[in-house]
Amino acid sequence: MIASGKYNEYYWIEILSKHYNMNSLISEFPEFIIDKCLSVISFDCDSFLPTESELKRGWIYENEIAYFDKMTEFELSQNSLFDIYDQWLIFDNKQRFKTMEIFVNYGGFSTELSEYRKELKLADTKRFWNQIEEINPNRFILNGDKLIFGTNKQSEFEKVKASCQQRV
Repeated sequence: MIASGKYNEYYWIEILSKHYNMNSLISEFPEFIIDKCLSVISFDCDSFLPTESELKRGWIYENEIAYFDKMTEFELSQNSLFDIYDQWLIFDNKQRFKTMEIFVNYGGFSTELSEYRKELKLADTKRFWNQIEEINPNRFILNGDKLIFGTNKQSEFEKVKASCQQRV
């Protein structure tokens, strides 16, 4: 099942990770990330701690967030960069922020603000959107029970949506 929608300036889509996951998205659309600024909020349920080698290549670790200011094909191809239960924010320009909650760890997390959802899960989604609006990334990716991709560019959203529809 695919869900999608628009929240303020963001277009978002979510699909079960067993059908389409972060690896699928990155393989198909590396241009959404290469030459962009990446902030890793969660890697396999927790912080991404860059190794000494990664720090020498330009990774920065502040406030439990790992940053890479101009993502390269080489960095993106590293198998150690993503796993499951990952949460990324992607910016066109360098940006730092104090914190973001790790939402990908919540079972079945969704960006959908439908009234039929349970109040507690809806509260998590509202907090997510508040933090996204405050931090203001150009794109976000959550890879947990569902792959969730959001962007402020409708053309990117349409590409990912078409790709997801081919897989279900």
